[in-house]
Amino acid sequence: MRYIIERPLQNLGTNTVLSYLVDSQQISSVTQGPLRMNVMKMSMDGLKMIPGHITPFLSVNKLQVDEVRRRLNHKVQNGTTTILASARINYLHEADHELKKTRHLLISSSIDYCIGLSLSPEKITPNLIRYCKKKKIAFIELICQDYSQLTTVIWERIREVNFPYQAVIFPTFPETIDEKKKKTWQKKWNELAFKLQIPTFSKNLEEDEPLPLPFLKLVGIYPKKGGLFSGSDADYCLLSATDFNEKPKAVIVRGTIVYSENQTDNYQGFGKEITIVQPHRFGESLVSRV
Repeated sequence: MRYIIERPLQNLGTNTVLSYLVDSQQISSVTQGPLRMNVMKMSMDGLKMIPGHITPFLSVNKLQVDEVRRRLNHKVQNGTTTILASARINYLHEADHELKKTRHLLISSSIDYCIGLSLSPEKITPNLIRYCKKKKIAFIELICQDYSQLTTVIWERIREVNFPYQAVIFPTFPETIDEKKKKTWQKKWNELAFKLQIPTFSKNLEEDEPLPLPFLKLVGIYPKKGGLFSGSDADYCLLSATDFNEKPKAVIVRGTIVYSENQTDNYQGFGKEITIVQPHRFGESLVSRV
């Protein structure tokens, strides 16, 4: 479907209108002023247009199908257009099976998804990194119970094998851990990752919190996702121009409405998997401190 979005920038104190041409599920061009083309036009009068959120959903393959659907519905209704999901493994030989299981759980997703791996630090090996490079797995979550688990890994070897694909590696700590201790462990990891030039993200990931731009760049999902400019997927949310605290009135993924206030069906099955060809494409700091 081909159409034009005319977006006034009155909130910036100007009468300028930006015209977005959506073609083949992407924003094919962004032009200042109206576009004179014989295609359907959509006016944003009374509405605010923002890029769709990218949020983590790392626990996905530990859940039952009904719970996965419930959480996905909650995410899309709050403006998420892409998730970072994860397949939990204990050993490398489980990876193919768990990735397949995770894809099956997301088969009815109305929003797009990128899948990584989750494992304990003791299980990260050069062979696992080679597997991630081969399968284009852009991020690895290290599930830690204690910071000492991170100190037993021969990180110099991991860094060597990880180059040049450079999958992002980051730890998560239990929610039950004292917040002060958790921050101390995170700081130690950040210092270690910076010293060894290991691509990582220094901030804890919250499932309902949109990921900041530096992390999107680091993983390599940006600029395909997370922006409103020529070449990006047409993922955006429409909100009231006057009430900024309300939920989106509509959520659009690749130019298609997957959720709206008047639409009970969330367009199940429209979502597709995103393959990251190359993480760290835009030179963002390997330790992202946002």
